[in-house]
Amino acid sequence: MATCPRCKGHLTDSHKCPRRPLVVAAEIIASALAGGFIGLLLVAIFDRTGQIPDTDYFISVIAGAGIAIALHRAVRNP
Repeated sequence: MATCPRCKGHLTDSHKCPRRPLVVAAEIIASALAGGFIGLLLVAIFDRTGQIPDTDYFISVIAGAGIAIALHRAVRNP
């Protein structure tokens, strides 16, 4: 059986080379940044009086980034 010149995998009719690790890392980082920003934005919208402590802001950014990464991975992988 023939091999793919790029990824050295089996070259079949339905062959698709895997994405490069740097592209995957860039997608994960971009989704984490977007999710963290959305989490921070949601807390800022709902906390108009400024009574939420800084740790809750931090938790919302981390939770938003985690949710965005999980959604991105679930959508990208069938």
